[in-house]
Amino acid sequence: MSVEPVWSGLVEIACDESGFSGTNLLDPDTRVFAHASVQLGPGEARRAVEELRDRSRYVAGEYKSARLFKQRPALTWLLGPEGPLLGRSAVQLTDKYFLLAGRLSALFTDGLDYRTGTSLDPHDPETVLALHRQGPQHGDVWWTLLQSFIDLLRSKNRTMYDDRVEEFLAAAARLTPLEPVLHITRPPLDSLRNRLFDDRTLLPPLEVLIPALVETTLHWYADGNAVAMVHDEQSALTVHRIAQVNLLMDDSPLVLRQTDSRTDPRVQLADLLAGSARQIATAELNGQGDPALTALLGPYLTPHPIWADDASWTRLTRAGRSGNARDAAL
Repeated sequence: MSVEPVWSGLVEIACDESGFSGTNLLDPDTRVFAHASVQLGPGEARRAVEELRDRSRYVAGEYKSARLFKQRPALTWLLGPEGPLLGRSAVQLTDKYFLLAGRLSALFTDGLDYRTGTSLDPHDPETVLALHRQGPQHGDVWWTLLQSFIDLLRSKNRTMYDDRVEEFLAAAARLTPLEPVLHITRPPLDSLRNRLFDDRTLLPPLEVLIPALVETTLHWYADGNAVAMVHDEQSALTVHRIAQVNLLMDDSPLVLRQTDSRTDPRVQLADLLAGSARQIATAELNGQGDPALTALLGPYLTPHPIWADDASWTRLTRAGRSGNARDAAL
């Protein structure tokens, strides 16, 4: 499957993700979503995977990040200066809770858009930051509102949507202390219903892979080349959605082909990097990070995560890029 704009000068990367949880965006065990990209040739990638197997004495089946994370010497080699990835790979991080707050805020301010929360977003980030930080102070009421918002946007037809609007408004009515931050009214919900079921150009608003794909493409596009992406098979990456991603980025050219990570060692390395990055970043977000592993991850992080926690972002980027999570995320 591919979408091929007319362009020359391709830079080819292999990609995979970690932390996909389907519609369960509030799962605390997969709060962090990581999208990794590597720029290695097939031969280099194959040799790197073989080296990992030798270092961890693992020969059976596909080598996955869960096993790699238990093999610290192999993990530190892969991420470290002697490994194959440094300077040739990148990781885009997403805090799904912050993504949800951004989508909710956008719906009642400037309108729901896939640019929300990415480096393409032209809007003032202060509302979503306030919402993300103040909402959890209201406990279960906040999480009920977010879940009803997820259910609303996952509606399969207008009748289901209309029923869920009432549930959403009932949940919102219990959050009156947030009124100065977010003013929830009926008209934007009616407008969204029409877009969801009539506008075929609208990308699924809660698909976490798409904004990560946008930021990954923009990162590698920085030198002016088009991006040829070999991605692990993922149902969210339809021909229509990739075409819409190109339009979203003003036709910054993206060529995408899907494959099985078991057949392409470059994608397998991206899988290992994504899984390791997600575990390291999750630990930092929870205040339980391993300083040595965090320092190894820092140089891989792209500068525009969907991330709002300043303390964890500072720790994550101390050994890599400098930056403020709020400025980077929005």
